[in-house]
Amino acid sequence: MNSSALEQEVLVLRARVAELEDRLSGIDQVEELILDARAQSQALLDNIPHMAWMKNTEGVFLAVNEAFARAAGRPKAEILGRTDVGLWPDELAERYMADDRRVVASGERFFVEEPISEAGEVKWFETFKTPLRDARGVVVGSVGLAREITERKRAEEQRQLLERRIQETQKLESLGVLAGGIAHDFNNLLVGVLSNSELALEALSRARDLADVAERIAAVRNSALHAAELTNQMLAYSGRGHFDVRPISLTEMVREMDHLLSASISKKAHVHYQLTANLPAVQADVAQMRQVIMNLVTNASDALEDREGQVYVRTGTEQRRKVVSEVYGPVPLPPGPYAFLEVADDGCGMNDETKNRIFEPFFTTKFTGRGLGLSAVQGIVRGHGGGIVLESAPGSGTKIKVLLPCSDLPAVNLTRPKPDAVGEWTGSGLVLLVDDDARVRMVTELLLRSIGFEVLPTSTGREAIREFERCASEVRLVVLDVTMPDLNGDQVLAELRRRRPDVPVLLCSGYSEDEMCHRFSAEDMATFLQKPYPFDVFRARLRELLERSSAH
Repeated sequence: MNSSALEQEVLVLRARVAELEDRLSGIDQVEELILDARAQSQALLDNIPHMAWMKNTEGVFLAVNEAFARAAGRPKAEILGRTDVGLWPDELAERYMADDRRVVASGERFFVEEPISEAGEVKWFETFKTPLRDARGVVVGSVGLAREITERKRAEEQRQLLERRIQETQKLESLGVLAGGIAHDFNNLLVGVLSNSELALEALSRARDLADVAERIAAVRNSALHAAELTNQMLAYSGRGHFDVRPISLTEMVREMDHLLSASISKKAHVHYQLTANLPAVQADVAQMRQVIMNLVTNASDALEDREGQVYVRTGTEQRRKVVSEVYGPVPLPPGPYAFLEVADDGCGMNDETKNRIFEPFFTTKFTGRGLGLSAVQGIVRGHGGGIVLESAPGSGTKIKVLLPCSDLPAVNLTRPKPDAVGEWTGSGLVLLVDDDARVRMVTELLLRSIGFEVLPTSTGREAIREFERCASEVRLVVLDVTMPDLNGDQVLAELRRRRPDVPVLLCSGYSEDEMCHRFSAEDMATFLQKPYPFDVFRARLRELLERSSAH
């Protein structure tokens, strides 16, 4: 190769080396740009005051910020390349990874309130998770942001707890206020019972007309039935420890509470009912709706200020075509069909200052009073997705309308249907009677014998089990009081069924059916009898129980 050719080759090589050096310089600049971008991204992440992170489709951390590292209790370098497993308790880690899989699979943003264990303490966060996409739009991972809401959750729990306490306090104090009216009605009923009983005894001692005796005894029976009805309504109003949400008619509920309302308000308040028949149902807790009705009517009565006046109770429906913004509640009501309960009075009315504060807890304009009624009403109505419309002016009375969303379901019957006529049906065979109250045991034995049964009376659960072991094959049915001094009815029932699974048992109690239903099966509660009960109802339950047993 001559010298000129060699020089030419050297020049070409130098040009290529220069080109390579330029390319390497460009790569270094790109790498530097990438490193700068990563540093800037990390600085941006670290500047976010909430937990932030990035994962791939397998749930492996690609980036986390300082807030996340502090919550996990590890340096960022130890978190990158790992999954949630090992960072958090197993149950929480699995939940977080399931959320990630959901985001990656759906390609949609995900929001959830969830607990996070931070330094051994469980805190609540609202978490936003968003799919991470590449330049082609393919999901390659997920990005998350978690903001702590522990204080808000605690405040909400405290508010709900306070609301429940207010409602329970109102209920207890309302029952105290009712006591005078209830005692008045019961004393009137007892006058009828005592007087009619004495007149019947006197007529018998003088061998007077038996028709007069029968009339007196019928009056005693009617007084007892009225007293039982009032007691049932008191039990229903006091409520139970659980929610009983069902489709109910406000019209039927007001009608059912008529006697209780009459006993609870001033005798100078004249109540007028304007109730819409066949009212669409609302989904509501029965005991809480009774409390709403009671509080509104008693407040209307109190507004009359010990003078004669009028209280109007109305029910009906409204089709709201626009958002209802004038309601007392956290948010306006959406358009739609609503059932309403309206209570109005011609009392003293309220000025603007009073109207603005009337739903505050413990606010009252009375010299003595609860000051909780309308606050409890607002909490209940708000919890049922409803609202309250208030109209009042000084000297013009007050009108309060409760609006509740209509339900598509038919209203349930709040009272047991009356039994079908059983004619002269009679029974036969041996009945094991279990009741610790001697008076109840004696009269129930007489009723059973009058129907045609033989009776084996017992006064305790253990005695009943011993007697049942002795003659289990002869017992045709058991009448069991569910509240006993030694063994409860559910314990006695379990022992009887263990010895003879097919034995028919009629459960009885002075407590309401709602108080008992959580202790017994639906089948056992199907013929439950609440004391006191009329003879025809007792006879019908026995017949129903035996016919159902023989059908099996």
